[in-house]
Amino acid sequence: MNGMTGIYRHNARPTSAVRWQHLLFVKGEMTISCGVERRGDGTYAATLFPLWSPVDQVTEIFTDPAEASRWHARMAQRLQEAGWLLHGAGLVTTAA
Repeated sequence: MNGMTGIYRHNARPTSAVRWQHLLFVKGEMTISCGVERRGDGTYAATLFPLWSPVDQVTEIFTDPAEASRWHARMAQRLQEAGWLLHGAGLVTTAA
């Protein structure tokens, strides 16, 4: 996914409870993370994170969880249509 633009950085706050839907896609030697995280301020951060190029991370912030979920589903569909294979998926409920 070359050509991705935009980086959103926020200061992480220590927390024990995290709600994060995570999908991991692979294509050849490349891996990309597609996730939605419920943040402490009540917003939802939807992120595409190419592991080979962290500076190309793209994050959009939503106040409506349904909108964040739709964005996440569209990105997952676009990745699969572009030949990316879903390697793993899950809901993260506690911080590491």
